[in-house]
Amino acid sequence: MSWKIRIWSALLIGLTIQLVCGCIITAGAETHISKRIATLGESYIDIDVDAPVEPPTTVPRIKVERVRFKRKEIKEVLDKYRPAPQKGESWQFEISSSLNPDFGLIWCEEDGLYGPFWCYENALHIPLDETDESLRVADMTARAFLNELGLPYEYPFYVVASMGKEGRDAELIRIAARLTLDGIPCNTTIGWTRYSNGGGNGDATPGAFLTMTRDGKLGTAIIRNPVKIIECLDDTTPIRDWESILEADKERIMDRFCTGENAGSTFTLKQVQFVMMVDARQNAYPAWTYIFDRYMPANNNRDSYTYHYQITYDAWTGEPVW
Repeated sequence: MSWKIRIWSALLIGLTIQLVCGCIITAGAETHISKRIATLGESYIDIDVDAPVEPPTTVPRIKVERVRFKRKEIKEVLDKYRPAPQKGESWQFEISSSLNPDFGLIWCEEDGLYGPFWCYENALHIPLDETDESLRVADMTARAFLNELGLPYEYPFYVVASMGKEGRDAELIRIAARLTLDGIPCNTTIGWTRYSNGGGNGDATPGAFLTMTRDGKLGTAIIRNPVKIIECLDDTTPIRDWESILEADKERIMDRFCTGENAGSTFTLKQVQFVMMVDARQNAYPAWTYIFDRYMPANNNRDSYTYHYQITYDAWTGEPVW
């Protein structure tokens, strides 16, 4: 092959690679968004997220009521999936208790031997690792348990993840199951609306939070505000776009979270999802929930650190509810 042919071959190969790479980048740009939308000194808000699945154009007006579990039936279900009782254990078992009115079921070992009491999840989506047999067994047990409760839930689960060693020095697994309304998953945290109670405890959004042992036994079961739909009316109120909601609120976020002792903190959006919430009057409404990596710089009182921070907005009004 002459040197001219070699040069032309190399140029053609290079052009082909450029075109292929250009297509990949263009294709990727349709699903991933990366940009800075606000700055204040050294603080900023970045978007670095895969675009969420398009929501429905409208969502019906939904009225719900609490599902009331029957104590005897639930105890029989729990006995099928729980670890064998051990000497010295003391179990908390509440069904719609007046002391904890936000919960339809609280079942846990009081000393935290099978993990802590937990009733929210503000982490990023953690899907099941199909290669981990213990996670797969825990996942199957959780499905069987929730099926017996008769609650509609999203599957695959929002979170299936190892917790490491807890109370009784056993490896535990946490599972966050998003209950659904009209087929749409509910948020994993509570919210605050104008109907919230004076104590500031917020509005309990439906959810199921479980811990499992690595041999597939149910260690903790917290069912927050289990509900069923009693009325569903068509509504033409449009769903607001998630980007425009965040754009409208960015200055408030910067002023509230990135000034004073928090100056220099940053927000990087890593996940945005369309969910349902329930207010204190048991009205369901659509929402956009955003999970950020929030960086906190070091100061005189602390070292620097990063954690997940979640903000949720009413998708009809654009008002923050978390």
